[in-house]
Amino acid sequence: MKLMLIKESASYDITNAVTRIEWSGSAYAAARQLSFDYINAPFDNFKLPQVSTGDFISFTPDKEEVFYGQIFGSERSSAIGTISYTAYDCMKNLLESTGQYNFKNLPAETIAQMVCADAQIPVRWLYPTGINIASMLCDDMSLYDIIMAAYTKAHLIDGKKYFPMVYKRGFAVYSMEWSVAGFVLSDNVNLTETSIVETLDSIVNKVKIYGQDGQQTGEVENPVSTSKYGIYQAIYKVEEGVDPNQAANNMLSTMPKQEIKISALGDINCLSCYFVTVSDAATGLAGKYWISSDSHVWENGAYTMDLDLKFDAIMETVESSTETEEEGKKS
Repeated sequence: MKLMLIKESASYDITNAVTRIEWSGSAYAAARQLSFDYINAPFDNFKLPQVSTGDFISFTPDKEEVFYGQIFGSERSSAIGTISYTAYDCMKNLLESTGQYNFKNLPAETIAQMVCADAQIPVRWLYPTGINIASMLCDDMSLYDIIMAAYTKAHLIDGKKYFPMVYKRGFAVYSMEWSVAGFVLSDNVNLTETSIVETLDSIVNKVKIYGQDGQQTGEVENPVSTSKYGIYQAIYKVEEGVDPNQAANNMLSTMPKQEIKISALGDINCLSCYFVTVSDAATGLAGKYWISSDSHVWENGAYTMDLDLKFDAIMETVESSTETEEEGKKS
C-alpha cells in the first residue's frame, strides 16, 4: 500500500505517517473521495511533510493506483494526535463548475466530450449511445448535470442505465452492466455481517404523460402494483425526438426496494454501480446484486469494506430544457 502526497515541486510517500485510510463512493454522489488520518506531532522531530488544502493525493493499495485527487479540507481535533484530510477526484471539478450551452442534434457522448474539454478534464471513455439529441438548453447548470442530462435523454430512448466515474485519472461514462469478475461475497469466506431493509421508497407505478401545452396526452400504469400497493404517480413531459410511452415506461419502478447492507473483508474491485455475486445462507441472499455505495477502510493492518446493495441498478437522472420549452415559457 502506498499513499503519495504530491505538491508542486515534489512527491512524498506518507504511508507510514497515516493511521487510517477510507476510500469511498456512491451512485448518488458522483465524486469518489479519500479520507486519511495523518500524524500530527508538532513537538517531535519527525520532519513529516506538511499537508495543505489543494495538494494532491495518489493512493495505490495494491499494484495499480485507484485514486488520484485534490485535498479539499481538513479537520484537526487536538494539538497532538492526528489530522483528518479529505480529497476528491476530478469529478468534483465538474460538480462545482457551471456552464451554459445550447446543444442541437448531438449525441450524449459528444456533449460530454465538449463539456470536459471546456473544463480541461481528461476523458478516458464515453459510452457511444449513437442517439442524437434534437435540442438541449442548459442554463447555468453544473457541468456534471449537463453531462448526465444528455445521458438521461439517451436513457429515455434506449432504456439503458449509465453511470459516470473517474478511472485512471480520466472521466468516463459506462453502461450499468459491469460485474466484479471471479469474486463472491460468501458467509463461508469473507462476509462478516449482513442486514436487509425493505421499503416502498421510490416506488413509481403510474406515469402520466403531458404535452408541451400542459395537457395530458396519455399514461402508463402497472395495474398489479397499483392494486397491491396503491398509486404512486410521476409525470413525464413530452420531449422532441423521444417516444413518450417508452420514456414513461422507463420511469416505472413497481416493487418495494430492498436495501442490503453488508460488511466484509475488503476487495478494491467492489465499487458503486458494479454488480457483485452474493451467497449468504443466513439471509437467503443468492445471486448478483448492484452496489449502490461502497466504503473501503485500511486501519491497524486490516482491510475491510461496507457495501450497500440493491436488486436493481438505479440511474441518476437530470432534467434539462429545450428551445421549444423556453419559448413556451416566454410566451
